[in-house]
Amino acid sequence: MTTATTDPLTEYDTLTSEHARLEKQFLDKKLSQEEFGILSRQLKERIAHAEQQAYNMARKDEDLAKRLRSRIYNEPMAQQVISHFVRTGGRALDPEFGPDRMPRYALENDKGERVFAERSTLQRLADVGTVTETLYERVLYCPRCGTPSDVYLRFKCPHCGSIDIVINRMMEHLQCGTIHQETAFLVGRNIICPSCKKLLQNQQEYRLIGIVCSCNSCHAHFEDPTQGYFCRRCQNEFTLLTGVVTDIFSYKMTPTALNEAQQFLGVNVLSKALAEAGLAVTAPGALRGATREVVFSLVADKNGKTIAIDIAHSPQEVEIQPVLDMYVKIIEASPAVSILGAVPRASKRAKDIAGLHNIFIVEGVTLAELGSKIIEIASEKAQTQSPPPR
Repeated sequence: MTTATTDPLTEYDTLTSEHARLEKQFLDKKLSQEEFGILSRQLKERIAHAEQQAYNMARKDEDLAKRLRSRIYNEPMAQQVISHFVRTGGRALDPEFGPDRMPRYALENDKGERVFAERSTLQRLADVGTVTETLYERVLYCPRCGTPSDVYLRFKCPHCGSIDIVINRMMEHLQCGTIHQETAFLVGRNIICPSCKKLLQNQQEYRLIGIVCSCNSCHAHFEDPTQGYFCRRCQNEFTLLTGVVTDIFSYKMTPTALNEAQQFLGVNVLSKALAEAGLAVTAPGALRGATREVVFSLVADKNGKTIAIDIAHSPQEVEIQPVLDMYVKIIEASPAVSILGAVPRASKRAKDIAGLHNIFIVEGVTLAELGSKIIEIASEKAQTQSPPPR
């Protein structure tokens, strides 16, 4: 659990507010350009550090991860990533590698256009548990120019350092015991033992047992060449010890995360629609009850009357559990109107239970369809006094 004194997300919010005040001071000409530049740079560094610390801690702190999820879901790029998983049924998002060897994650947006997800967004979604990551590949980056596009593996002579070496594979004929270079066995397309002259027709008759190298520069012979890397882009030679090895991941959403993200995105869309229809909306919305505070997907206000709205998703039909969950909350909070939005529809039993407890069920395959029905009921029922929940 995070605490108020160590919570990096609280620190991030505090520093962000402080930076906003700093900008206002500069606009009010209370700070010079130089003073503002120095203070702004220092604050931005602290903000970036607090944000990074928050995401690092989120991998082990579910409370913090949940709070971060509610923020990252508001980011346009994160919404595109989630929408991609919704459209593809949660299919894994694998990287693509272009000529520059840089990984890219291709998405299709709502307009059918091909766009690319930012790796930083995918990483943060993984940090907060929205997506799972699976190691897909490892890429070696040049430590000087920071790119993998022109990095080549080099085998060098351990005596003089030349890359002009010949690598010969050694082959053994298992029947007669002859060991020779592979090239000595190759006669056209056939493999023939250079000692006993037998035609070797299957791999069980011979085996590769190692390599022998020779250097064309110093004429040395050796078994183990020195390995290194060379970046032709910046002419930098380096080793595995000094190179930057970067893990490249494939990303996937679990059904639980997909359902949570769908609900949150749906709430955002509905919040805007309700606000445009003249309702005051908070999302998520909290109402104070007799003994505790309860939280709904949205809470709207129309003509001074409170409208509590929950959203439930299901692949087929929304069953009774979301109805029962909402009933427990409305018993505590007593909103004037209670609405459960079911995507794509609610079961007959769920509708029957909702009717018994004065919960209005609205159904919709699309969020726009659901929103219009919620607005219609909210506007109509807020005009008259609804009976209290039983």
